[in-house]
Amino acid sequence: MQKTMAHPNAIGNGSLAAPFTERVDIAAATDSDALDCLYLSYQTIIPPNGTPAVQPTGATVKVDQDGAGANKARITLAIKNVDATGSANSDVEFNIDCDGTANGDWSSGNVTVLDLKGIMDAINKDTAGGTNGGLLEGFKCWIGPGGMYDMIVTGALALQEESAEYVLGSGTTGQKTGFLKRDMSIHSIDSDYLLYWRIGMPEPQDRGMFKLLDLWGAIGNDTGCTVYVVRDDVLDYVTPTGTWATDFANHELLEQVAAGSLPAGSGAANWLNHNPVECGVTRGPIVVIVKGDTDFDTQTVNLAARLQAVSF
Repeated sequence: MQKTMAHPNAIGNGSLAAPFTERVDIAAATDSDALDCLYLSYQTIIPPNGTPAVQPTGATVKVDQDGAGANKARITLAIKNVDATGSANSDVEFNIDCDGTANGDWSSGNVTVLDLKGIMDAINKDTAGGTNGGLLEGFKCWIGPGGMYDMIVTGALALQEESAEYVLGSGTTGQKTGFLKRDMSIHSIDSDYLLYWRIGMPEPQDRGMFKLLDLWGAIGNDTGCTVYVVRDDVLDYVTPTGTWATDFANHELLEQVAAGSLPAGSGAANWLNHNPVECGVTRGPIVVIVKGDTDFDTQTVNLAARLQAVSF
């Protein structure tokens, strides 16, 4: 019997009870530093009532910063496919337009959305309607390290342009394709700029139990900047209004500290209990939010968190 089956608290020679560290290092003027808001995988399947004339071979995802109209992003999922003779067909495309006042439903391969949860729910549907809409079933979508379920995606040019990228199959590499990066020099709320950093165990979208033992680092311009630690769970989701105070109040606040009071290194005295024996247990996932009035084109954020998994 494999060790991980005989001893479920052990992975290889390590233990799930051991502390671990996660880090985010952002120079926001570097677009590629932005964290992915969502993860995506694709499995080639022929849905029920499918046809040999349209056989999927792969899929891509792209983000057009203003593809749904001025300042309105469009996410396009494209299915590569062949006919019964193996000759290539035109792509089957599904369009998600980030210009809704609410999260809508698919209609002939098109849908409008308000927030990240709306995008996830749309992608995780079995069909997008219309001809070959059942091919949508091959996609699966998860929240990513840079996202919150109620993060509004309808702001002007709030999302970065991303060229078409092939979506990895979850059963082959074990990896997911990250996509949907925010333009953090534009994306703002309450006249402030924000960084979302989702942490948890063992994956960002997991609701497992862990202890937050330490949080430290540096923020380039911490004047007027605050660091919040909140819980974000799809089970607690409330449709956002776009008002910071209202939407923020829908999350359980775990910690809050002025950015200038963050310790520069681990182990320094702060508001967290570093002792694993004494530290309280948190149900994940949690999101660290850095909120300040400095444009993220000139801002830098370097944070690290020490956590410990809890197994009951």
